[in-house]
Amino acid sequence: MRAATPNTLAQSTFEAVMDMIVRGELSDGTAVSEREIASTLGVSRTPLREALGRLEGLNYLRRSGRTLLVNGVNFSDALEIMAVRRVLEGEAARVAARRMKRDTIADIRSSILSMEHSDAVDSSRHWDVDEMLHIAIAQASGNRLLLSMVSDLRVRTRIFNKDRIPDRFDPGKAEHLQILDAIEAGDEAAASERMMAHIANARDAILKAAAQA
Repeated sequence: MRAATPNTLAQSTFEAVMDMIVRGELSDGTAVSEREIASTLGVSRTPLREALGRLEGLNYLRRSGRTLLVNGVNFSDALEIMAVRRVLEGEAARVAARRMKRDTIADIRSSILSMEHSDAVDSSRHWDVDEMLHIAIAQASGNRLLLSMVSDLRVRTRIFNKDRIPDRFDPGKAEHLQILDAIEAGDEAAASERMMAHIANARDAILKAAAQA
């Protein structure tokens, strides 16, 4: 097997640390220990420092003096993220209604329908299918900047999502299918409206959960 180049090693290290943040292994306010992470990942300090620098530049980490801390996503951040996603993904769905390939729609629909009951689907599988739909729609927009922004905002949504957004398995599944129906029918207005309503409903669920806390 060919050894990893410095660039690929730095990228894989970046992805591994990002995964630790997303899964909550490195939670909000945690001080980042280069020694511990390097040992956990089995990498040297060089690619790790490059990865940490990228994460700091993307605001997933923040510096306090000489210490790097994990930047979490708080309630206010989450509401702002959902407001921006509503606009961006509404536009993506509108364009996808005239661009998305039918085999892609069929694959996504099949994956959604394969999740019959919430108690039989773990959170990772649920997120993977959710990701499949939202990212495919952003890709179908043909707008690379929009795709990049949606991808980043979804990562931040998932960081916040850890045990805080209430279960929306059944309504979310129904809304996803309605969005796909509109895209498949080529109905740009309906696709946009349904996507925006879907994200607004998720935002309302966050507000409801906060009020009941």
